[in-house]
Amino acid sequence: MKRLCLSLVAAFLLAAPAIAEDAKKQERFAIDVGGGFATYSSLIALSIDMQNWDSSDGVDEPADETHPELNYVVGSLGARYIFTPNIEAGIAASYEYYSSFAQNCPEGKVSDSECSRGDFLDHHLVHIALEGKFNWFTLFDILRPYSRIGIGTMLEFDSGLESVSLPSVQLTPVGLEFLFPYVSVYAELGAGYRGFMSGGIAFRI
Repeated sequence: MKRLCLSLVAAFLLAAPAIAEDAKKQERFAIDVGGGFATYSSLIALSIDMQNWDSSDGVDEPADETHPELNYVVGSLGARYIFTPNIEAGIAASYEYYSSFAQNCPEGKVSDSECSRGDFLDHHLVHIALEGKFNWFTLFDILRPYSRIGIGTMLEFDSGLESVSLPSVQLTPVGLEFLFPYVSVYAELGAGYRGFMSGGIAFRI
């Protein structure tokens, strides 16, 4: 009996590396959950700001609202298929919040100095995008630099659905991922719906 137990233990120890390697090869999906901060002057937000200014007879009218806080909060969720160790592609969604104040301007006035601050406004943005991730290489089986690109649409909600905008983009020139078995922690710098600075945790299944 003792010899049988020792044989089973030895067989398991010999098979463990192969089992781990097979499990590693079977990782086909990555799901990430993260958050971060961004500036309201990002690419898509800048285009919205531009729309707040109308031109009539060569005279600019004051903006409908001002943005006292340039930073807003971002939460993101992504799901990707792992085609190769270097290439992943899938979908991503993110939620943003930022605040502003409405401006009350007398009729016929065109200067911001003649406007008074109005109600406090909450803005909620939802982004849905197709996304690709390129893993450069893996260093010491734990550190992996990567880049990310995505394009999709943005939905803005205030009291209800206010607008749908195209495109919503994400450009991440560089990010770092710290790898553990079936899970990783990441941090990145970029511009777009994931935020200027963002990070989170990813699960590989």
